[in-house]
Amino acid sequence: MAKKATSPPHRKRLLITGIAGGLATQLASAIPLDWEVVGIGRRPPQLPIRRDITYRQLDIRKKSLENLFRNERFDAVIHLAVANDARLPMAVRHTVNVIATMRLLACCERQGIPQVVLLSSADVYGADPTNPTFLTEDYPLKAIQRYADMGDKVEFDTYCRSWMHRSQSTTTTLLRPCHIVGPHVQNFLTTYLRFGVVPVPLGYDPMIQVIDERDMVQALLLVLEQKRSGVYNVTGPGELPLSAAIQEAGGLAIPVIYQMAAPLMKLGWTVGVLPFPTPQYDFLMFPCVIDGSKFRETFGFKPRFSLHKALRSIRRRLPITAETDEAEPVARRRRPRPARPPLTES
Repeated sequence: MAKKATSPPHRKRLLITGIAGGLATQLASAIPLDWEVVGIGRRPPQLPIRRDITYRQLDIRKKSLENLFRNERFDAVIHLAVANDARLPMAVRHTVNVIATMRLLACCERQGIPQVVLLSSADVYGADPTNPTFLTEDYPLKAIQRYADMGDKVEFDTYCRSWMHRSQSTTTTLLRPCHIVGPHVQNFLTTYLRFGVVPVPLGYDPMIQVIDERDMVQALLLVLEQKRSGVYNVTGPGELPLSAAIQEAGGLAIPVIYQMAAPLMKLGWTVGVLPFPTPQYDFLMFPCVIDGSKFRETFGFKPRFSLHKALRSIRRRLPITAETDEAEPVARRRRPRPARPPLTES
């Protein structure tokens, strides 16, 4: 008797936005082979991916996003396409981080996507001298009170939480990691720590938290595998003073009187010498330490890389594009200067 032919097993399909970024490419490499991975972005991945993926050149701000969801089926979406370059006009960052995210989530809702993973940041809590020792997930998002330009981050996080509660049929996970560090990611803290001589506000030495980019990939894989809804802080193996982080990353801390240096820092930002605006120095003076116990207990997450290894890995910076490929930096100066990659707070 002839054996009945069996059809190949169904492969789940995963969509990753912002595939050109260092975190996204590492995540794509680590996705189990029973998933078919589709990566979208304005540029293709700049780092090698150790598995087959399908790349679609696509801007999430355009109508082509709706066409993609109309023509293809996905079992999960991991949204990593964000614009956090402080040099971009607020309107551009708002369009990418808020409007485009709203369109993406609307597509997920129309197509009944079973699982959505969204990446926010612990920065939405804000660095403030009145912050408690550890910030839990229900702590108010106060970043916008001291730094209005972080409004797009806070609005992104707020809208994602609202959508999560409205779309009960989708398993939605919103992650707020501490500073992600490593050779493949670029954000405010990694840019700061890569300076050979690092200015530090005199009289301030706040505790900070970092997580190795490889541990962040592992956290995303756990979320994809276990499918649990909720908002979760994600932390590394502990905390350390800013001065110790500078030393571990190989920098030399130079104390400066902030009140006197602030005008020079503002000028440095204006002419392009410094890659971040003066208000972000709040995170170098005031605490923003989060409680990651909920995520660890829910998903069984345990960081593999120590603070020492995570910070030392910053020295091994590789030439990559920024985490986001959804917006190009806009020139803020009249004289032409070498282009710098957008910053991403991941």
